Amino acid sequence: MKRQIHDMNAGTLDGPVRAAIVLPDRPWAGSVLLVRDLLQAAGTLATRSDDIAASALFDVRLVARSRSPVISFGGLPLAPDLTLKRTGDFRVVVVPAQFAPAVETTEDDAAYGEWLRQQHARGALLMSFGGALLLAKSGLLDGRAATGLLSERAIIQRRFPTIRYQPSRRIVAAPDIVTVCGIGPTVDACAHLIERFFGMPRARRFLRHTSTEALPADNRLALWSAPYKAHGDAQVLAVQEVLERELDPVPSLAALAQHVGLSERSLSRRFADAVGFNVRQYVANLRLEHADHLLVSTRLPLAHVARECGYSSASALSRAFAKMRGKAPRRHRLDHAAWHQRR
Repeated sequence: MKRQIHDMNAGTLDGPVRAAIVLPDRPWAGSVLLVRDLLQAAGTLATRSDDIAASALFDVRLVARSRSPVISFGGLPLAPDLTLKRTGDFRVVVVPAQFAPAVETTEDDAAYGEWLRQQHARGALLMSFGGALLLAKSGLLDGRAATGLLSERAIIQRRFPTIRYQPSRRIVAAPDIVTVCGIGPTVDACAHLIERFFGMPRARRFLRHTSTEALPADNRLALWSAPYKAHGDAQVLAVQEVLERELDPVPSLAALAQHVGLSERSLSRRFADAVGFNVRQYVANLRLEHADHLLVSTRLPLAHVARECGYSSASALSRAFAKMRGKAPRRHRLDHAAWHQRR
């Protein structure tokens, strides 16, 4: 089935975003309840209202195979709102972590896998919070990079060798599937979800109430680049991942081409066709996004920000920033601080 794409432009939304959290065998109750509470509270945190229903950004439902309570591994019963056969379509589907999931695909896994494939084909954004093994069993992670629990690395590497499983990464984001290594980065991933549907200002307000630190810079780059990774070219994706990690210094085109087994000419052509930028332009955008994040989330001196982002000097950063953002870095930092105080 060809995957449909939901329009995530906030201006097209006519009500709360319909979101499901699946309840597979022995889920981590903390994972389920934390995501549900954060998404249900997102509207009140964004609007400073205590009326959850009136300010709701997400309509969150717990989904299971039957209406019987699903018992978490700690013994807490989780009551489903809907069953797999009577759900309709969702725009977001969350897969929580499980405690000691079966290595082989169980009947329960197969039922959830089929439902997840259907929702994905209809345009749902899938988000795994430590539930990568269930997504792997569904086949939806084949040929992709993903993160998840360290304890499941051996199983996934043995049973699903085409998955580039990287549990050392907190978040791996693609336009249609986001995987999170576990419960720790849950707030960051929920902020990303709010930003995708409702914009950065609401995401920032949400983070003010739920996080003691800004979104880590490496996560921010991964999330920024997600829309440019829908092309499916594995070698180009590998180059994008290298560039996100190595902005200072950036590997040469020759080194990147050698890394993925292509000629420089082939890599340049395929990269531009897949991403919409050439490699140089993509690096420029990555550096600028990284600089933007550091400017508004830290008090690092401009020269330090420039070094972190791979610019040769503070003046080089200032020229690039002014050209692409229409203002100097210091003005951008001051404007953001003033906006933050008004909120």
